[in-house]
Amino acid sequence: AYAVAHYFSFLVLTGQRMFIRVSDPAGRGWDLFGTADYAIDWTIVSPATIAWVQTLAIAIGHVAGVAAAHDVAISRYDHRLAVRSQYPMLAVMILYTVLGLFLLLGA
Repeated sequence: AYAVAHYFSFLVLTGQRMFIRVSDPAGRGWDLFGTADYAIDWTIVSPATIAWVQTLAIAIGHVAGVAAAHDVAISRYDHRLAVRSQYPMLAVMILYTVLGLFLLLGA
């Protein structure tokens, strides 16, 4: 989840260079596919869209982490102990989510 949040804008914005460089893979001035003169469109994704994708990636990743930890706890302990054992994990994941979103959106 953090990898998606961290690299999403890099992939979308800088990833456009792939189409430019595929026309001239050896750096010899070729234009094999007619894309060598393309320019990177820095406005292809708005900052708001990037922020939403990053926020959703962090939130979905943390929910998946809590669900996976809960499934492991249920498989190892009886139901009551498994649920009680997940309270610290839930608190930590909520803290990580809030901290991650604060750093992402506020810093």
